[in-house]
Amino acid sequence: MRRIERARPLLGTLVAVRAEGTGELERAVESAFAAIAAVEARLSAYRDDSDLAAVARLGTGERAPVHPLTARCLWLALALARASDGAFDPVVPAPAGAPHAASWRDLRVARGAVAVTRPLRLDLGGIAKGSAVDRAIAALRRAGVAAATVNVGGDLRSYGSDEWVALAPRHAAPPVAVLIADGALASSDVVAATADRGAPQHRDPVTGAPLLPGFASVAAPRCAVADALTKVVLARGTAAGSLVARLRACAFLHRPGGAWQEIVA
Repeated sequence: MRRIERARPLLGTLVAVRAEGTGELERAVESAFAAIAAVEARLSAYRDDSDLAAVARLGTGERAPVHPLTARCLWLALALARASDGAFDPVVPAPAGAPHAASWRDLRVARGAVAVTRPLRLDLGGIAKGSAVDRAIAALRRAGVAAATVNVGGDLRSYGSDEWVALAPRHAAPPVAVLIADGALASSDVVAATADRGAPQHRDPVTGAPLLPGFASVAAPRCAVADALTKVVLARGTAAGSLVARLRACAFLHRPGGAWQEIVA
């Protein structure tokens, strides 16, 4: 079997694809990059021609057609919002204390279209990277690749081989590594995101307040689920345990000055 590794910038980060097999690996890897590029085109919050931009232009009661890729991602996002009672929310939260903020409850997805009950803005940054990883893995499987790993800025999924992944918060923490076997791992770091952007990036969807500093990693069968659950764990801490278990995931949380916690039911 041959093995190749390729990397390129997508989704505002570095995307790395490793593939092993006997077939046309280069073509398979290109199909994985194409799958990720499609997610970037449809789910970007910064492109005027994206589906998210089209939704942002909707008025009360209006609807807009969206690509099936977008509809599937939004359907999963809404399912996770419902399951977490809003601890994960694809709708941009209002500032803390603002009245009558829009939320996931104001969003409808059906028959290839999105409808809103009030104007709102979507931010799928909490699930888009994971969705891109899942789509890339699906492309590699369709191409007959025997074993592969896709890593999008630290959110990854692999099959056919085991991956040891170090959990590395920006703040000081004891070293920990997690073994991923035919599954996915995603992480979110409040301190790193705030430092990189110069302002709080993680907010409680219910209150709008910035989340406490912390680092969450979630392992799950699908990277999109792991990606979204990191935000739930950061927002709810140990209270997220029952949802983590229900989704066949496992989660780890570290806050500055504390110890690693495994989030369990």
